[in-house]
This record gives sequence, structure tokens and C-alpha cells, in this order.
Amino acid sequence: MTLVNESPVPQRYAFLENAHEIISWSDWQAKKQGKDFDFGIVLDGGTERTGSPRELFDNLPTVLVDHHAVGSRLVYASKLLDQEASSTCEIVYSLFEYFGIPVNAKAAESLYVGMIFDTGFFKHSLTKPKTHLVAAELIATGIDFSDVADRAILERSWSGQLLLRKLLQNMERTNCGRVIHSSWSQKELDEIQFKDGDQEGMINQMYYTDTAQVVTLFVEQSPSVVKVSFRSKGTVNVAEFARSLNPDGGGHVRASGCTLDGNLTQVRADVVAKLLKALK
Repeated sequence: MTLVNESPVPQRYAFLENAHEIISWSDWQAKKQGKDFDFGIVLDGGTERTGSPRELFDNLPTVLVDHHAVGSRLVYASKLLDQEASSTCEIVYSLFEYFGIPVNAKAAESLYVGMIFDTGFFKHSLTKPKTHLVAAELIATGIDFSDVADRAILERSWSGQLLLRKLLQNMERTNCGRVIHSSWSQKELDEIQFKDGDQEGMINQMYYTDTAQVVTLFVEQSPSVVKVSFRSKGTVNVAEFARSLNPDGGGHVRASGCTLDGNLTQVRADVVAKLLKALK
């Protein structure tokens, strides 16, 4: 079995069991000689969202495990799709149950991190009674759930805090604050030199603005490519909105994203204008 990801595992997740076994794409490129696979498994989004590793799945029977309402458009050898699940980690836990495999404390830590991340600490709309029951089973293994939550979700490096400050400095509002948006340019990211993973969840700082209906964060990945993330309080289905901007975009009704071609200034202006129309 080989675990490949576009980028190295962020430092905030390094304490989790077997995190060191996940290979970055650059490392895989250097070690792949003579390696063949019988099938592939993609979790939490289709192969079109895996970045460079997507080519590993070409002409390979692939299984998709996912819970996104507006997910992958591609054809798979098999799909395990549960749109009612709070997270893909909740689905994985169900697989442990189905096959009668006990979940030890180390595995429970990883599953718990995935659940609290995707549910926003059990407050997002996909959180169900079963979600809390699964979390209780994970906690019952003896994990220090408070420490796990701090290390994997809440703590940031000092440069991460500077990144948060830059997000707030660049934040703007339109339509009486119903649309809140901010951005990071590549120059700003390079200057701050934050640790990968520090940016996770920062969009929520805008989401918690009392007037906000939709918030969006624009991240310049190159002079001609911008990653866009959305959060909605329900007025706009941002999964469908992201898909309307890019066929490979999508996600959840209230949390989604896509990648768009263009410069940061123009993409930001165009998307905000379309969001204002969607609100009307």
C-alpha cells in the first residue's frame, strides 16, 4: 500500500499515527520506479481534486469514498457515497464496524481529527445524532480529545498568526456586509512563510461576522491561477455556485471551493459580482 498526497503532511498533523507514511508527490516522483498498483482509493473528493497525483489513477480501477453533495463527476469502479455522513472519517469508522475491526486509540485520534474538522466541532448542519455517538466511541478508546483538537485544529505558529492578521487586513464587505471576502497574494504568502496547515479554518473568521451570508477567500497560487473557498449560512448553495464557476468545483451546500484561471484582482472582482447576483 502506498499513500500519496500532493504536498507533504502539514506539521500540525505529524503527531498522528503513520502520518510519516504519506508520501508527497515530489518524493513519489523520485521513488516510483517499477511500482504498479492493482487499484486506487480516493477519499473525501474525487481524483480531479488530488492535484498532480491524479495521473496515478489513469487506467486504474478506483474506489471513491466520499460524503460531498456536489462531488466528483468522474466514473469509478465503485463508490461508497453517504451524503448524510458528517465526514468521510465517519464513513471510514462505519467500515471498521462493518468488518468487525476494533478501533484503537491511535486510529481513533485520526478519525476524531477528521470529524471535528469537517463538522466545525460538531456545529455544521451535517452533524447528526450518529455523529456524536461515533465521537463518543472514539473518545472511549482513551484519546486525549482536548489535546488532539488543540494540536490538530486550533494551534498555529507565530507566522500563522501573522497570516491571520493579513487575512483580516485584506478583508472587505459588500451588500451591507452580506458578502465578506479576503485574499492572500503569492507575495504575501512568501513574505510570511507560514507553516503548511496554519491556513486551515481561517475562512471561519469571516464567516462569524454577524451580517455575513456568504464569505469567500481568494488565494493566489500563481500569477494566473486562484484557489477560491466559500462558506455560506444557507442563502446561497455554494457547492452549486462553485460548480458553475468550474466543472471540477463543488463540495457541500455551505462549504465548497474551486480553482479559477485569471489574476487575483480580476477573479476576486468577478466572483464577488456573481455572488451578489446569486444573493438577489
